[in-house]
Amino acid sequence: MSRSNTSKLVSFTQSSGVEININLVLEENLRRQNQKLQTLTQYVQKYPSGWKKRLELANLLYAMGSWEQGVEEYRQVLVQQPQLIEVRLKLGKILQLMGKKAEAVEVYESALLYTPHPTPHTLFQVSEPTRRHILGLIAVCQGDTQGAILAFESAASQEPSNPSHWLALGQVQMAREDAVAALQAFDAVLSLQPDDLVALLTSYDALLAVGNLRAAEGCLSRGSELAGDDFRVLKRQAHQRCGKKLVRGKEGKQTKQIITAALKLAVDAPDVHDLLAYYYIFRGDWRKGVRVLQQFTESHPNNANGWYYYGRCLFHTGQYQRALKAMLLAHRLYPDDCEIYRGLCDIFTSLLPREGSRSNLMVIVEQMLEKFPERWSVWPTTGRILVNSLGEIERGCQVSEEGTRLQPQLPNAWFCHGRVLALGFKYGEAVEALEKGWELSKLHLTPSLVRRGERGEASYNSLYVQSLSAAVWLGESYQGLGDDGRSRKWLEKVCDLADDLQCFDPAMASYWQGRAFVGLGDLAGAMEAYGCALSEQLLFPVRGEVEGVVKWLKGKLRKGAGG
Repeated sequence: MSRSNTSKLVSFTQSSGVEININLVLEENLRRQNQKLQTLTQYVQKYPSGWKKRLELANLLYAMGSWEQGVEEYRQVLVQQPQLIEVRLKLGKILQLMGKKAEAVEVYESALLYTPHPTPHTLFQVSEPTRRHILGLIAVCQGDTQGAILAFESAASQEPSNPSHWLALGQVQMAREDAVAALQAFDAVLSLQPDDLVALLTSYDALLAVGNLRAAEGCLSRGSELAGDDFRVLKRQAHQRCGKKLVRGKEGKQTKQIITAALKLAVDAPDVHDLLAYYYIFRGDWRKGVRVLQQFTESHPNNANGWYYYGRCLFHTGQYQRALKAMLLAHRLYPDDCEIYRGLCDIFTSLLPREGSRSNLMVIVEQMLEKFPERWSVWPTTGRILVNSLGEIERGCQVSEEGTRLQPQLPNAWFCHGRVLALGFKYGEAVEALEKGWELSKLHLTPSLVRRGERGEASYNSLYVQSLSAAVWLGESYQGLGDDGRSRKWLEKVCDLADDLQCFDPAMASYWQGRAFVGLGDLAGAMEAYGCALSEQLLFPVRGEVEGVVKWLKGKLRKGAGG
């Protein structure tokens, strides 16, 4: 992707009435769109056989989000010029974005009709790598993730200098939560095109997923240098700064400016309104933050993501019943979204033991396992719920283990499984899983990832974000085994790791530090750490847990002082 490429968020209403938002990557920054639309429309009406201008019109309609009209113009172009493979791929992509996957497959399959000696009924020959790539696109439409990966891998191996094969491969791997493999694919793109903004930003997302915050920061920094006013860059910058709680003073003003700039580019983007909401929440104005998303859902009642973000915000501010209503609306609009399922799981878990919550939670768990079997995180998530909320310890531990089979090289898969085992009082097995993840985490802080950060390698060796919680679980698991020496070693390690995480997420860093101090018996230290977490606007449901522990700590400290 060259530096001249730009992005634009468009809103599209599906035939069902559901509003979706798609971020388009465009080859040029189109200005005076309405004027161009009028000129091209008039020309095509006057000269209907002029396919080049019709193609310009179709591309403009695509960029403007007028996809129904754009599809018709692309089809007319292909009637006149059936050999244009790129147009067929563009048409297939639009149909795919519109949710018309069966039609998209038909278009992609038509692009596979090739022969060395074309006739009026066939297309010019496409290369074998291109054919493999198209087969990958068909597999994506059909929900065959493994087939898509094999097809894109084949295309990339046959044509390794073509970044589009690697990028498609990485994006499919990210969709199935294989961030480790995705990073390898994005690395291949960046080795060919170091300034490819799409690859840089998707690398940023993948690095966050594997927990390497500093290397991710390096990718975003480079993306900002290349396109500081791009919507995708602004959105990620705002998210990063809100996570760091840079919401007050001069830093807070800069964060607000970034969010405002993103809103100007995409006023209908629910994720940017979500960022604005949390900006206010992290400043301590929870009511104003919630109101931002409430107003968005009022303006966009058929936007599933809007209801999802609103429900999650209500959940994080402790309003569980209202959160449930919003999340159920999101689920009704978009019943096959994994994150909405996770949101429902969190809410129903927090509502236990209220009437109906247990049965509803069980239904959601079973549906998640059925709908998203390729996503590793679904397995430990449902395993944790089965163990901790539904009392099914044996089944929960078995379910959780599947995540490690799907992603055996991902540290967080082992960390999450270890947590489930610890919740099931299987402390010996928990220690094995957690220490396995700990060893793997060191492998992900490699020079290839460090290279993007433009700092010395030594500065990256101390931070793997999930290691902090894993160290707490290790300490607590060894405590459960009665090994006080090893328990203390791991809990003391948490305090060092928490210092590293403070600059990225001070609320959660202080929370984990507080848990470690409780395990070490340092009640005063725990009070101080938990106090810092609360002051940094620690969110529910963790906030509720901390508030309960703080009351207990105050009582213990008062008794100690009185004794």
